[in-house]
Amino acid sequence: MTMKRAISITFCTFFIALLAVAQGDAVAEAAAKYREGDLRGAQSLLDGAAKDPAMATSVEMWVLRGFVYKDLYKTAPTGQADILRDEAMASLYTAIGLDKNRQYAESSEAAYRFLAKTIYNDAVHAMNTLDADRAIGLYGKYQGALRRLDPDRPTTDSDIEFNNALGTVYVKLFTRDRGQNRWYEKAIDVYKHVLVLDSNNYGANYNLATLYYNRGVYNIQQISADNDIPSLQQIQEASRGFFTLALPYMLKAHRMKPDRPETILGLEGIHYSLQDERQSKYYRHLYEELKHDEKKGKDQ
Repeated sequence: MTMKRAISITFCTFFIALLAVAQGDAVAEAAAKYREGDLRGAQSLLDGAAKDPAMATSVEMWVLRGFVYKDLYKTAPTGQADILRDEAMASLYTAIGLDKNRQYAESSEAAYRFLAKTIYNDAVHAMNTLDADRAIGLYGKYQGALRRLDPDRPTTDSDIEFNNALGTVYVKLFTRDRGQNRWYEKAIDVYKHVLVLDSNNYGANYNLATLYYNRGVYNIQQISADNDIPSLQQIQEASRGFFTLALPYMLKAHRMKPDRPETILGLEGIHYSLQDERQSKYYRHLYEELKHDEKKGKDQ
């Protein structure tokens, strides 16, 4: 059963119970408006009820308010959606805390988690549009929302996934404008953070190595006839420093996945740039053997 269907079935049960205990009051009237599709009318009644001290402990009122705001959020324009979602989640969280008998807990928690998931989806969308700051804010909000329900919930796996994706965003922003070193530095910091969480993360090791290597290559590509000997030597030394930084990360990525051609070629290029011809030839030979084996496997 999908989460959407589970919410729908459980909420029907909630309405039956609500109308049985609250006939004639503002909450029952709001429930009737909600069933009729008058979300704004239900919202107005429930906002008034939420300010009434006598209704402060009404589980039914907070559950219904959460669902009304959830549905308002789903059809709201971008500028209003975040505010409506926050109200929905706050109401549902209040209801969950008050519902000691867990009469409506299943529907409330399912709706709350649905809304939390939309925050994560918005964070993914922000990364797709290269809006790194919004993505970071939304991801933190998503994790905070889930921790409210489950303080002991492990987050390491999702943190690794998010930060690897965030690193890709920073790399794309840096590639757009290599004069903006802050994007480069942010990418480096993010991938290093992933390695603090998981030192054996292949993606972070490979991406760090690639960042350092490409930075060294880019510096060399900027050399022109206008460079004097001291500046030329300075650029070459700086590039060598980047190649040296790249090497251990590429080696680790290669040890983790020895049959990946990108790490073999990466090691060939790094050793070549470090003027280690023997090691460069070794990885070129390794790459040619790998391609030969792949072709042989396809022909059989």
